[in-house]
Amino acid sequence: MKYSGKNYEPKVVVRLYDFTIWLLQRTNRFPKNWRVTLGDRIDNLVVNMLVQANRASYRTKKSEILMCLSDNLDELKLLVRICHDLGCLKANQYKYASKEMGDIGKQLGGWIKQQAK
Repeated sequence: MKYSGKNYEPKVVVRLYDFTIWLLQRTNRFPKNWRVTLGDRIDNLVVNMLVQANRASYRTKKSEILMCLSDNLDELKLLVRICHDLGCLKANQYKYASKEMGDIGKQLGGWIKQQAK
């Protein structure tokens, strides 16, 4: 995706968007007994995170939103780990999700540091 001028999305928003699509496709395939409890919770959390990140990209005072987003990412990491341990995510899916969440966390951390300056 190319960005021009001041009208661009931060990389973390684009990355979170792609991860949201990927994760929603996985939670849709969870076993029925986990789809409602874990799947719905993860779906709501990751979509809310995407909305928060998008909102932060348009605000001048982003710090509070970004800190909340960081907390939500920690919660998501925990829920995804539970999904793996319960067999809802295969090992390679969990590995991919962990890498993506780690990269999103690094980008988010950089955004938070940039706002602190």
